[in-house]
Amino acid sequence: MRFRSSASAAAANDLNKGRTSADLQREYDLISRERAGGHNSLSAITAQNDIAREQERRGR
Repeated sequence: MRFRSSASAAAANDLNKGRTSADLQREYDLISRERAGGHNSLSAITAQNDIAREQERRGR
């Protein structure tokens, strides 16, 4: 299995310029609640990983 070390196109800098760290955290929390409810789609997991990488990049 290969692990990505960079964000996908969904979390590219262009898309995140207008999103605050608080916005990213709210989206991450929403995905966490959905996953806790049994909705574990691959796209949700990927999006959550991308958000986490972006937050790390921002030094959060």
